[in-house]
Amino acid sequence: MDPGDVRVLIRGAGELASATAHLLYTQGFKRILLLDRRFPKAVRRRVCYCEAVLDGSQTIEGVVGRFARDLPAVEAIHEAGEIAVGIMSHESVLEQWRPEVFIEAAMQRRNWGLTRDLAPIVIALGPGYVAHKDCDALVDTFRGPQVGNILEDTGEHLADEPPAEIMGYSEERALKAVRDGIFFTQHTIGDIVERGERIGTVVSVYGVEDYRRGVPVDASYSVTARIGGVIRGLLRDGVPVKAGDRIGDVDPRGTTDDLDHVSDKSRRVAEGVLEALLSLLAELKRAR
Repeated sequence: MDPGDVRVLIRGAGELASATAHLLYTQGFKRILLLDRRFPKAVRRRVCYCEAVLDGSQTIEGVVGRFARDLPAVEAIHEAGEIAVGIMSHESVLEQWRPEVFIEAAMQRRNWGLTRDLAPIVIALGPGYVAHKDCDALVDTFRGPQVGNILEDTGEHLADEPPAEIMGYSEERALKAVRDGIFFTQHTIGDIVERGERIGTVVSVYGVEDYRRGVPVDASYSVTARIGGVIRGLLRDGVPVKAGDRIGDVDPRGTTDDLDHVSDKSRRVAEGVLEALLSLLAELKRAR
């Protein structure tokens, strides 16, 4: 089967999913559809195709992803030579579009029901899945020399990867939600911030109950930078968040050169997916 005819469905349109879609597209796979939520939560938005959900389109290193409202729109986008991005349910797309390849890249860190019979080829990005049980191939996403490797066992050990260490800072780089609410900000990716500077505010829709008095209290709180540097990733203004959600990250180097480029880690994971896909396609061809 010619790569240009292979229908590839990717669940997720965040950083790793987008890097995978970008690489597959450049390697000849032209019928790619990514699915994400109505309000995407990717923070490195400049390199994430989920931005097309709200902006209509997103270009990453020269490759365009465009929002598709339905499956007929997906076909039109592919005819135009672009990647499609939608918010349809993956169940309906699997049933009606019938992809040859299903790539699980939503990074939920648990198996929501992924099985090998969802498509002729099923590939997952760890953690949370078991190779040859939940999927045909599992790609390691844990930062380090093994990232992008095709695993032969479970990906459970990949569970909680800390942010990359830069200039001695790791966890300090991360901005996370403390409670559920809606994130508001006037900052944008690329802004230079100082330690302690307010990046935004999370506002609770329902408030938080004060158990001492039994009445709701103001649940709004500020999200502040724990270190100075450049905002490398940041949620959009007005996005709902859950406690523990990643809101953004700060790069202490203060440089903005790579904000629009796919990271080395994401590129290596994408290469692992491509390697697994080409091998599985060859096996499928031999079986037929």
